[in-house]
Amino acid sequence: MGKDNIILFPGLKNRLFRFGLEYLHERKFDEAVQLFEQAKEIDPEYEEVEMALAVAYYESGNYEKAKKATEEMLHKGAGNYHEIIDLYVMVLMQLNLHTEVVHTLEALFEEQHVPPEKEEHYRTLLEFSKRAMERKGTPRTTSETKPDLLFSEGDFREQLLQISSLASKNIQPYKDALIRLLRDDKVHPFLQTAALNVLMEHQIETSVQIRKFDFEGEFIPAKLPDVHEMPFYQEVIVKLNQMLEHENPVLLEQLKEMILRHQFLMYPYEFTPADPMLWAAGYRGFGHEMYGEKWSIEKTAQTFEVNLQDLDYAISFIFNLEQHSPSTV
Repeated sequence: MGKDNIILFPGLKNRLFRFGLEYLHERKFDEAVQLFEQAKEIDPEYEEVEMALAVAYYESGNYEKAKKATEEMLHKGAGNYHEIIDLYVMVLMQLNLHTEVVHTLEALFEEQHVPPEKEEHYRTLLEFSKRAMERKGTPRTTSETKPDLLFSEGDFREQLLQISSLASKNIQPYKDALIRLLRDDKVHPFLQTAALNVLMEHQIETSVQIRKFDFEGEFIPAKLPDVHEMPFYQEVIVKLNQMLEHENPVLLEQLKEMILRHQFLMYPYEFTPADPMLWAAGYRGFGHEMYGEKWSIEKTAQTFEVNLQDLDYAISFIFNLEQHSPSTV
């Protein structure tokens, strides 16, 4: 039977669309693409399918088809303009087509078509693409996707933005690149933790090697606790509370914030030796240093009942962590 003679059941395109959305929500992007393509073949002007298909192309890592689909919708004026342009810009970023990103976003700002909630995000992408063009010297002429490049270009904030954005995207094109970040101890430890969080969000069961500071080990992201659920750091805060809650509550809050930053930097590792009192003493000593106060490391060691040499090491390690904090990058 020829294609022109196929009998279409009533409501078939709607069922294909509905099932495609279910696959999309289940992150089964290739299956979603197949169903949306079938629905579009039945009705090429089905706007909801066009948008869903473009999203499925994007999530499945088929950025060339996603680019073509979004360009067609923009040309026809179909669908929600802001949703389409948002997807189009994301596609261009994934393809490293920075010249087109700059052209598109500058036109949006000139025409005042940028939604308020997207303004800061678009300005960040615009500046990132401009700097990428400057580094290249000439506009990029191919649309080859290079996931590793995504995490090496730009300043710290731009890299963090790129990595964090993957939490809600198809992880497969970037999984290997993220895993390589984790075993490269030259990568900033904050970015490594961000990459690990992305793998955790996607419930990755693969064992990964994580090297940061002087630590090295194998972990399964899906089985790791949340970064804020590590009990050891809470024990350190409890000890500091006992010492500073009434003596210096302002310093106490500053040290709590510092410990949270350091916890993120260290994750999934914890301080060694695993003595909460030692590290509470270390942060207390570091607090004296922050304010330029006269103090005695010997007296602090006695007050907290910890070994003097261990305390000296702890304070040095805390200083090193603070040097790696995002605020000092």
